[in-house]
Amino acid sequence: MLASRLNPAIKGHSMTKPTIILTYARSLMALTVGQSLRPIAGKLIGVDSVEWTVLGFSKLCDDIRRVPDSNTEPEAYVEALIALSREFLDEGPVLLMPVFEDAPLLSLHRDRFPEGVTIAATSMASIDQVHPKDRLARSVEKWGVPAPATDVVEAPCTGATGAFRNTPPLIIKPAEGVGGRGVLLVQTEAGLEHELATRSGTQLLQAMVEGEDYCVTAMADGKTAFAISAYRNLEQYPPHNGAGALRETVEATPFKAAMERLAEASGWTGTLQADFRWSGDAADTPMLIEINARLWAGITHSVHSGVDYPLLLARQALGEPMPEPGQPQIGYRSKLPFLWLAGLTGSSLDEADYFAQIEDSWNTLARSDLTVQHRIARLWRDMTDFETLKEDISAALERGKRAEGAEADISVEEAGTAALGSLFILSHLLRHGTLPAEVKNDPD
Repeated sequence: MLASRLNPAIKGHSMTKPTIILTYARSLMALTVGQSLRPIAGKLIGVDSVEWTVLGFSKLCDDIRRVPDSNTEPEAYVEALIALSREFLDEGPVLLMPVFEDAPLLSLHRDRFPEGVTIAATSMASIDQVHPKDRLARSVEKWGVPAPATDVVEAPCTGATGAFRNTPPLIIKPAEGVGGRGVLLVQTEAGLEHELATRSGTQLLQAMVEGEDYCVTAMADGKTAFAISAYRNLEQYPPHNGAGALRETVEATPFKAAMERLAEASGWTGTLQADFRWSGDAADTPMLIEINARLWAGITHSVHSGVDYPLLLARQALGEPMPEPGQPQIGYRSKLPFLWLAGLTGSSLDEADYFAQIEDSWNTLARSDLTVQHRIARLWRDMTDFETLKEDISAALERGKRAEGAEADISVEEAGTAALGSLFILSHLLRHGTLPAEVKNDPD
C-alpha cells in the first residue's frame, strides 16, 4: 500500500507540508520530479551515491546528501535512508520517493522505516508478480494480457536451443536490468548458442513482434489504471535498444484495456509503466513486452506532455486529494540533447567509440590543472563536436529534421548551467571513471 503510516504525534502535522526525499539525484528524472514536487514540499532533499548531481546544481533542493550505492551496498543504502528520514520526522510527515531502480528495494523494506514515513512505490506483492522480467512472462499468461511467447532460460548453458519454443530471429534479454542493458536481437542459432554460453543468470528468449516500441504510462489505484498516456521513441541512443533521445506523444487508446487489466490483476498502486510492441495497425493487438516497477527514463517527456505523474504519485501516497490528471498533448515532441546529438553521428562514429572517447576525455581532464568549470566546458565541447559528423553529415542533417520543433528536456534557466544534460553522466565519471549503466548497452 502507498498510504502513509502516521503515528499520533505526526497526525498533528496534517496541514504541514511534508519533507520529500528524492533518490538518484544525479539524473534529469530527479530534476523533473523535483520541479513537480517543490510546491508541495516543506523541504526537498536529494540523495545519491555520487557527489556531483543535477539536483545539487539546481535551486530546487534544501539539501543534498551522500548515501551508499543502492546496487553495491543495498543494506547500507536502506539504513542511510532510514536515518535520514528520522532527522525530519519532528517537522512532519516524510515522503521518500525512489526515482529509479531502487524502487523495489525500498518497497521491500518499507516496514523498517519509522511511523510517519511513506514510500512512494507500490507493494512488493504487486512488484513480485512482474519483477524480475521472468515473473512477468509467467503472470501475463495467467492474466490473459497479449504478450510475445517467451522462454525462460538459466545461463550459461549449451546445446539446449532445440528445446525452446522460440527460434531465431528472437530477442534475448536478462531478467534483471534497466535501460535496455543486455537486450539483443539474435538472428541465428549460432548466435543464440553463443549468447547462452557467455551470459549468466536468468535470460528471456522472446518471439519477435513486428512494429515499434511504445512506452505506456498510467496511475493505478489497486483496481484500475487511469491518467493513461503513451509515447514512442523516434530516435534512440544506442540506436537499437538504448535510451530515448527523441520522443513523441501518441494516442494511448490502443493500450487502455491492457493497462487496466494489468492494474487490476496485480493490485498495482501508484505509477505503472509498461512497454508494448505494436504495428500501429488498428487490426493488430499491441503486445506487452515488459513492466518497470519504477519511474521511467522518459518521465520528463510525460510531464511536459501534459500529465504530472510525480505530483499524482505524491498526492496519492500521502493520502491527499489528487489534482485532475490532465490530458497528454498528442504529437508533442521532446529531445534529450546529449543522447540526441550522439545519435546524429550515424555510422561515422559508433556508440562504443563515442563512449570510449568521452571516458578518455574525462579521465585526461581529471588529471589536468583545469578548474571543474573548465573541465565541464571542455568535455561538453568534445561530446557535441560536429567534426565527428564530417563523414556522414548529410545523413545527420536529414535525421536532424525529425527533431525540428521538439522541446529540449533540459531547462537551462531553471537548472542554471548549459551543461546540465551531461551532469548525471559526468557525476558518474567523476566518481568511477566510467559512464553510468543507464546510458550504456551493457548487460553487466
